[in-house]
Formats: sequence, C-alpha cells, structure tokens
Amino acid sequence: MPLYQYIKPSDQPSGKFRLIDWLDENFQNTDYTHFYCLAAFAKINPFYKLHIGIQAWNSRGNKSAAVFGIDHKGTSLQALQYALVNFDEVQILHVNYSTFHPKLYIFTGASKASIYYGSSNFTSGGLETNFEGGMIVDFDLPNEQSQFDGLFDCYKSIAASGLPCITKLTPAFLNALHTSGLLLDETRRPKSSPAANPTPTTSTPTPLFGGFKTKPARSIPKNVIAMAAANAGIVMQPVKRSSAPATLSAPVSGTVPASSVVIPVVVNGFVIQIAPHHNGEIFLSKIAIDQNPSFFDYPFAGATIPKKSTNPSYPQRVPDPVVNIRVFDSNGALIKTKSNYALNTIYYEKKSEIRITITPSILSGLTAPPNAYPLLVMRESTIIGCDYDLDFYSAGSVDYNNYLAICDQSLPSGGKAVARRMGWI
Repeated sequence: MPLYQYIKPSDQPSGKFRLIDWLDENFQNTDYTHFYCLAAFAKINPFYKLHIGIQAWNSRGNKSAAVFGIDHKGTSLQALQYALVNFDEVQILHVNYSTFHPKLYIFTGASKASIYYGSSNFTSGGLETNFEGGMIVDFDLPNEQSQFDGLFDCYKSIAASGLPCITKLTPAFLNALHTSGLLLDETRRPKSSPAANPTPTTSTPTPLFGGFKTKPARSIPKNVIAMAAANAGIVMQPVKRSSAPATLSAPVSGTVPASSVVIPVVVNGFVIQIAPHHNGEIFLSKIAIDQNPSFFDYPFAGATIPKKSTNPSYPQRVPDPVVNIRVFDSNGALIKTKSNYALNTIYYEKKSEIRITITPSILSGLTAPPNAYPLLVMRESTIIGCDYDLDFYSAGSVDYNNYLAICDQSLPSGGKAVARRMGWI
C-alpha cells in the first residue's frame, strides 16, 4: 500500500518540513530518473537554491518536464529562462477568464515513485515559508503501479492532453510572452514616486495578531547564484529598475551567447550584521553592492551637497528610497515601527562603503552584547510607493539566530575582533 505523508499548513513557516528540501533530496536521489511538474506560478529564487541538485540530475541523463501557468503575472521571465535551459520540456498553459492553479511534483524511477500534491507553487514562499498544505505519496513500483498511474493521470490530463491552450516553451515563444507583458520581470518594479512626498510616521505598535515566528528561507550562496545564472545564460550586470518591461536582444536558449541577455541576480532579501553609529549612520557593504547592484539600484545617479565647499561630494541615490522600518528587541518583540521613511543612501567613496542614515531615536531599542552585532533584514517592499522593508533585530532572539544562519559570507573586520557577516535570501 502506498505511504502517505500529510503536510500541515503550519509545517513550512515553522521549519518542520519544507518542500524545497524534499525536491532537493529527490533531485539528488539516484533511484529517480524522471521529474514532472504542474505549477501555477514559478519564480527564479527556488531554481538558484536547487541548482546543484538539478545539475546533478541532468548529469545522470535524467529527464524533466513541467507545465507552468502565467496568470496574474505570477510566473517570471527569469524562472522560465532557467527552466528552458535545464528542463527537457516546458509547456505554458493560459486561458482567458480562467486560472491554471494546480501544484503537483512527481519523481519516478524503476522501483519507486514519490508525488507531492498540494498548494505549493514553485516560488520561495510556496516551497519554504508560506502556510501551505498537501500530501506526499510514496509508491513501491511495480507492485503499486496501478495506484501510481491513477495519480500520474492528474499530470497527463494536462501535459499530454493536447489542449489548445497549452504551448511548448521555445526561445521565440518566451520572447513573445515577455514582450506581450504576460510575465513578471523580477529585476524590475515601479519606483516610488518622489512627487508623492510620503509623510513619515512613528509608533509603538499594538499588534492586531499574536506573534508567529516564521523560520527564514534558505540562504543563497554567492557561488551558486553565479553558477546558476551562468548556466541559464543570465549575465549578472546592473540594470536600472523602471516600470517599463526589459527588452531581450535575442531569443533565450542554451546556445545564445550569454552577453546577449542582460539580467541581474534576483533575490528575496539581504541580511547583514550592522554597527549603527551614534549619529545614525549605518554602513552596509560594497561587497554586497558588487554581487547584486540592482537590488540597491546602484550605481547611484545623484550626488551629495557638502556642507563645506572643501569637502568632497559622494554618489547618492536619488530620490531617497522610501522604506518601512521595524525594530525588534532581544526577546523578538516588536518595539518600534516607522513608515514612509526617506532613507538617505550614499556611496561613501572614502571607505568604499554604502552608507544609509536613520534617525538615532528610531533604533534606540536596538541592542547587542559585546562582540556581537544587531542584524538588518532588507527586503523589497510589496507596498505600493515603498521601496524596502527594513527589519532590525537585537541579538539574542530566535529570529536573530535564524537570520544569522543566513549570513554565510564574512566581511572585512576593519581591525575589529569579530568580523560582520552577510547573506542573501
């Protein structure tokens, strides 16, 4: 009889079980030879994290096929670009006035098969941090072939159906989807309007809901990002964000020279240990800027105006990015928030560092024991008119330790006893 494992909605955010780990283990499991997938939405971030496993899978001559939806711009150009190079077959399903919404992942081999059927899209949230549910069914083959075939028919009813709303993904079709505005471009988003002139507000929050600690998603090691991008023909060069869609200068395929496609690294967030100065200055890292300039909208187009004419001027991001700030104490409690804050951001050439400045009183509750640093988690905001959400964590909390585990890169110590660390989500 097949074995059933039920995935509870609380399993992923708590870190008890994450589907990305199941996928990674199975891509590297030599018992499996075929992978099949139906997913409503796909983003590039999981492909980065699964890249090593997918390359091991492909090196063994294994096969992979997927059907992705593109409704509501839930699937990105970058995800399809990667899948086109690394999967044997990719199909796109789209129908007006209907949404393609299944989530089904299948691994099969000569003697066993494993299937996940549930609510998880091929996105970082769907595979790691969202409240998702479903089940994993393991089959002993060929003894349980008939039971497996019944579930596999769910995949074949779409992928092998001959439906007129399914189109095989090719380089030319990928470009057509992109230029038609049907795909999300994860490297671009509308910038907040400087004319909006948002009013900053500060508060000591009263939460509407009780606290729940979501374990952060996996980190993305910098060497894996570079490897995955190069494999898919993605060139990690800075591209200024704008509301206009990017233009691909050539169809995307495994044979197209990498220089013909200019797309920077795509991440969900940046984590770094910080040492706030008494005047509110916080140095980030030029190393981080060099690894992913588009995340910071670098290079900066503006220039500072020195208070003294004899002082140098430095590159400045203009307009100031608009951010929302949250500050957490050593117990993980939210102690302060500030919304719509204009974040002064410059490239401090004297020390080759990126510097942001935040009014000291906002971070007054941020603490750290000796030889430790508070943490900044920086994510692109989903709130219209805002650029980033900045979460500051005092050392000592569960959240602090979880995010510190993301920091897999050491920064120059600058003579200090303990070097700061950083990482990408």
